[in-house]
Amino acid sequence: MDIGWLEDFLTLAELRNFSRAAQRRNITQPAFGRHIRALEESVGQQLVDRSSSPVMLTPAGYQFRLVAHSMVNQLKEGIQKMNGLTSEMFNPVRFCAPHSLSSPFLLDLIEQTDGTAPFSVNILRVDLAVESLIEGTSDFLLAFDTHALLQPPFINRLLGKGELLLVSAPNDHGQPLFVPDKNHHQPVPYLRYSADSYSARMVERLMPQQPFACEPIFESSLCDLHRQMALRGKGVAWLPDCQIADEIKQGKLVAVDRERWHIPYQIRLYRNQARLHQRAEAFWHRLSQRFTKGGDILVNTVNSTKSSA
Repeated sequence: MDIGWLEDFLTLAELRNFSRAAQRRNITQPAFGRHIRALEESVGQQLVDRSSSPVMLTPAGYQFRLVAHSMVNQLKEGIQKMNGLTSEMFNPVRFCAPHSLSSPFLLDLIEQTDGTAPFSVNILRVDLAVESLIEGTSDFLLAFDTHALLQPPFINRLLGKGELLLVSAPNDHGQPLFVPDKNHHQPVPYLRYSADSYSARMVERLMPQQPFACEPIFESSLCDLHRQMALRGKGVAWLPDCQIADEIKQGKLVAVDRERWHIPYQIRLYRNQARLHQRAEAFWHRLSQRFTKGGDILVNTVNSTKSSA
């Protein structure tokens, strides 16, 4: 297997176009096509679906993209070390997460597990974050329970559990500034999520069963904007407890009837079961070592945050 074929394949996986990929690799398109076919013969799998436009990777192609990325980077770094050169490649452990989990929790997780390896974090909508993991442009995805990833070829670690809380700014007596009227007479100002957001789907699991009179005054897909609006006393909002632990502890936000208005969730770290590059595998190994023997809950993450709230 020629290392150049791997680089050709990775370029095609990025650009999804034979002509542009060949141009970037500075070879003719017929030669580029022969390289991809030779690679497929060597692997024993069809890696590229040529019938679509733009071209798509097959399921085997997505799996092999991770392998190719790992092989190319390890080879380059190994050659540099053999020649006594300091690697200038930024080959980070690549994380992605939805906006609802773009909190210190992710950074704490990385720091507690390995604070030395370079890493990158991409904050995306849930559907785009899932796509990033499937396509191999991210090594790990931090997210809530996601059905598409709870089955092969993906594996995950359950990091913790928490609750989506209905919160409000406090009044002068430390009580919620806004409280849903149990008789549905007086609507409360409501900060709602955009209909296509994952948080909106989570809320829908509870709201139909326990509706309250509300008047939507603000809409966004970003949890942090909801947090900021709630802190300004604009209305009630659903927010993950892991994102507002400090605000709850300091009394800047208060839960509205927590016994009634809460939605349980689980946070998992997902990855592809195919072998990742060396740094990513080392991170996963260290993460696994931090788990208690009796279960999957990671010490000092969501559970401790929840208890402090």
